[in-house]
Amino acid sequence: MIGKSRKGRTVRRAATREATAQTVAVEAMRLLGSWLRVAQGHVSFGARCSCGVATSTGGIAVREFELQILDYLFGKHADPAAEPVLAKLREHAGYRAGESGSITPLLHAIATKAPEFGAELQWALLRDLNRSIESFDELHGR
Repeated sequence: MIGKSRKGRTVRRAATREATAQTVAVEAMRLLGSWLRVAQGHVSFGARCSCGVATSTGGIAVREFELQILDYLFGKHADPAAEPVLAKLREHAGYRAGESGSITPLLHAIATKAPEFGAELQWALLRDLNRSIESFDELHGR
């Protein structure tokens, strides 16, 4: 009887991990769509954007903030215990602190390779990235 009970728990845990990975992947894809849309826009300073204002008239393309967003995410979630997972995510993003990186391949990696990475860390990264994307969306005045 005990063997069946342990086996049942193991199966349930595996199913839970798989469901969590799928949920993380879906959220990463949702954020990828949001990022691609927002990154095409710009942030206007001094007045709300009417979407007819070119970036040359006092606005900055959102994509210009991409490296700062990655610096923030990887800096905030730096943890020696999570370093192996963070190293894989940095590699997928092409991230080098203060130099280069891209959010698009980071989200793509999370969406397609979710089981390889810790779900808790992925959720934390996705939550913070979501707040950043929403902030830029609000600044654009949508």
